[in-house]
Amino acid sequence: MNKQLTLNGELLLLCERMEMARLLNVYLHFLFRQGMVLPAVQLVNYRSLEQLKPLAERLPDFSGSQQVRKILILADAQNDMEKRRNIILDVRGSAYFRSREYCAHFFFPGRGSGKRWRRGYMEDLLLETLREDAAEQSHLANLLNASAEYLVTVNNNRDPRQRLTNHSRHLLYAFFAGTEKFVGLSLAEAAELGAFDFQHPSFQELHKHFHELADNHKNTKRIQEGELL
Repeated sequence: MNKQLTLNGELLLLCERMEMARLLNVYLHFLFRQGMVLPAVQLVNYRSLEQLKPLAERLPDFSGSQQVRKILILADAQNDMEKRRNIILDVRGSAYFRSREYCAHFFFPGRGSGKRWRRGYMEDLLLETLREDAAEQSHLANLLNASAEYLVTVNNNRDPRQRLTNHSRHLLYAFFAGTEKFVGLSLAEAAELGAFDFQHPSFQELHKHFHELADNHKNTKRIQEGELL
């Protein structure tokens, strides 16, 4: 039986996967420290884009659904971005989403210089913003190259039908394994310890979306987390 989700925030962030939700949680606290004021936030992991529409259909029936004023849907662009975009636009066209004060979506890794969405994953953005000192005593490029060579070996020894997808994700974890500070940590845990530069220009597009969501609401810095089970 699906868990009945209670909505406690005025700003609802719908995240495609748990790693994304947890990373966004860390990023939100960074924005709060920078002085950004947001309505009370709730992060919900909808697990996969295929499950977004069923969730959207149930949202109006959840306790607290009418207090939601703003919604941001976050997803990976992957390699079939147009198909994924159409799924999200279909969801945004439903009565509940259209009746909210604000509704938008964001594709990781963000927009390129030509203002077009780039294909890929959240980890592509994180890889671009990895801090130089994250490599500790090693040179960043050297440790990344060694990690990439390791992944090539791993992929070559796998069945072609089981080759690794989301290369940047695996590269980041291989990179963390070569450090003392980040070894064994999740992306969000590494972010909390300063692995990524949230002020990097590559975060500009994501920052812009949250700037549009900001207001002077009194319930700032309150974050709820939820997951459909």
